[in-house]
Amino acid sequence: RCSTVNLVVPLRGEGPGNMQIRVMQWNVLAHGLANDGFLVSQPNEEGASILDRARSVQVLGQTMKQRAKKSGEKIRLKDLPEEMKTWDPPPFDFAQRLKSNFQEILQEEQRYLQEITDLPKRCAMITARVQAEQPDIITFQEYDMFETLNPLLEAAGYSAGSDQGSYQELAQRVKDLGIQLKKGGGGSPKDFAQKYRELLEEYAAKGLCVCPNFNSTARRFNPDGFDDGVAIYWKTSTLKSREPPDVWTYDMTGDAPAIRVKLQHNSGSPLDVMTLHLPSSPGKELRRQLNLWQLHELLGGALADGPPLILAVDLNSDAHLQPPLGQDAKVQVIAEDGSSEKVEFQLDQPLRHTCFQLLQSGTGTGTGTGSRRPYSHPADVKAAKSMANCDFPHWGLKNAWGTEDRIPLSVVKMRGPASEQVQKWGELTLETTDHVFCSPHFKVAQCGTGYRHYNHQDKQDLMRRFKDPQAPNQEELCELLKGLIPSSTIPSDHMCVLATFQLSPRDEAVEVQGYAPEEMEEDFLLGDRVLIKAAKEEPKAWEGTVRFIGITDFATGEWLGVELDIKAGKNDGSVHGKRYFQCEDKYGLFLHPSAVQKFKASSPRDIALEKAKVQEALALAMEDHDIETIRRVLPAAESLGIDPKEIHFARQIVDSVASYDLQGEVKGLCSSLLKLRRTLENIEASSSGRPGATQGTSYQELERRLLSESLPKVLEHFMQGAQSPCKAGKAGAAGSQTDVPQANRQKPAGIASASTAPAPSEGSVKQKFRKNLMAGLKDGSLETVVKSIPDTGQ
Repeated sequence: RCSTVNLVVPLRGEGPGNMQIRVMQWNVLAHGLANDGFLVSQPNEEGASILDRARSVQVLGQTMKQRAKKSGEKIRLKDLPEEMKTWDPPPFDFAQRLKSNFQEILQEEQRYLQEITDLPKRCAMITARVQAEQPDIITFQEYDMFETLNPLLEAAGYSAGSDQGSYQELAQRVKDLGIQLKKGGGGSPKDFAQKYRELLEEYAAKGLCVCPNFNSTARRFNPDGFDDGVAIYWKTSTLKSREPPDVWTYDMTGDAPAIRVKLQHNSGSPLDVMTLHLPSSPGKELRRQLNLWQLHELLGGALADGPPLILAVDLNSDAHLQPPLGQDAKVQVIAEDGSSEKVEFQLDQPLRHTCFQLLQSGTGTGTGTGSRRPYSHPADVKAAKSMANCDFPHWGLKNAWGTEDRIPLSVVKMRGPASEQVQKWGELTLETTDHVFCSPHFKVAQCGTGYRHYNHQDKQDLMRRFKDPQAPNQEELCELLKGLIPSSTIPSDHMCVLATFQLSPRDEAVEVQGYAPEEMEEDFLLGDRVLIKAAKEEPKAWEGTVRFIGITDFATGEWLGVELDIKAGKNDGSVHGKRYFQCEDKYGLFLHPSAVQKFKASSPRDIALEKAKVQEALALAMEDHDIETIRRVLPAAESLGIDPKEIHFARQIVDSVASYDLQGEVKGLCSSLLKLRRTLENIEASSSGRPGATQGTSYQELERRLLSESLPKVLEHFMQGAQSPCKAGKAGAAGSQTDVPQANRQKPAGIASASTAPAPSEGSVKQKFRKNLMAGLKDGSLETVVKSIPDTGQ
């Protein structure tokens, strides 16, 4: 699966001078980390089987973590056969197999993992993807496969600098430096950090655009290999290096590299591309933000001044990481004497932004109350705390997704029973950590992946359903887990991101030393809320969100791809087999810009008045538990930025009231049916003198009356989804449910239309409901019928 991102500067004129550049951003999974026991889907394996395996591993992993916590000792893979003897497995097929034959299952998992993580095979897959997509620029992270992959990329017409032959020499010197550090000779960590930076600068001056990390985790897992790092390649037929790259070292101990290449297109237009890879794990958000601060200062801060810049990164920080983030901090620092130590302290205030947000436009307001000051490595606990409580600077870039709400996943993975990291078994990762950012010169036109778009609430719901086998919509989880990576078709545990951008002839004429384009004309942007002018047969205009802007294969000229709020479209974002954006079927529509109108911006005063009005209406409706009003007001409340906690409480009220009402209605129906059953039994028993003799006839009559009278009304209520209009409301949605044309109410306004999976068909719901109900009637356990009803949010 690849992400697709188009970045477009508005073209001020036609002509052959227009420059188009395609960028591929990819964390390719270091060879030293590839055999880390990922749970992988096997060929032709059904989604239900993968889900069963994943849940089994999750329960086993949790059990082992609890045992390790209780004993105070780390459990290793070699300890598992003995630990399995006392494990009480859950009622999952794979869990039972693990219990009965752990060694055989382990060997099977390891054998298949080795097949898909074989280095030559993975490099061949990476090269095949490059040749299929034909990017002009490639940015890599976790790159420790230069010797195998570089010849393939060179043969495909790509270069990573003018002196690529020197990479092995650089990698060996960095590796030797790390070995020397581990042995404890040759100076302090501060001295080694200085030597490492000098090595990178030496080879960058020769034109090499590959930078290995210092003393990396990948090499510790693979002592015979080199350190993984970052690299930038470009297609030699369209681009060339205009001067040697810039390299920096950062992180608390200065052991991570960042690189910026300075390219020139055949047309003469300058272009800078930068890549970096921040530390992993959710608990290191403070450390990552300090890294971004350091790099911001090293770059000079003025990213908008100079040639157009593309920043392609693996942030290792989920785009939906929810601030405020914890106040307890632990970072590793280099002290004044040059030694390295881990320090713990508590921030004055929790972090208010994520890395994803800090890289974007802002005022520079950060986490704490202190004043901003230039970054330097903290020398002690006091200095580290002081810096962490200062204001973190924003980079002023734009994310290529065009939104901070519903964006595609870039990582869907889990470590299985073949992993040495037993403490991470069964941890399902659903994150978007890989991004493309751009300087303000660009206009985002498209962003999409092979996965659906998710927001924070969607992902929380997925995780809840994963942990609860009885939760509704298990089919979506099955489909999602079929896409676990790495796999036989995806060589990494990250999906690649593809970006296409254009520069107009006027932009190409700027000097390399500076970049000062004129103000862009107002135009449609990805994520804009729009009105589609009403057709003759429609009483009102439709509302939607811009998901695509650009040229298509099905017609000439520029088109807008719009995801409608209602089921009134013609497609799912694809036409004639080519996908331009992702949405549910019949919610996508392509239109000429002349047929679309942007919502008019209101004055700050008008917005403030409207916000106060909506907030008051929402508060009154919550006080009265008026769910109809809450459902109607929620989209406007979200779009006006009302406190997320208040919106969350409003959703809880609707969930609770709707669920209670629906359950009450179903219980009432079941009570009536029970009386009906007893009446029929009494009548037949009296007439025949043999109780139950014609029970089959009774149930046929009961079924006929059930399906022709009361049940359709309940099912109609059920299928409307009493809670769904307030679930995952579309950010920025305008209007209310009452604004939707009556003829198109298949989907109420405010529902996130790029939902995680289509709802089950009404027929399948009826069939399941009918089966459970009839079974309950026959054995008298109508309580079971009520409990078996799926969650009303479905």
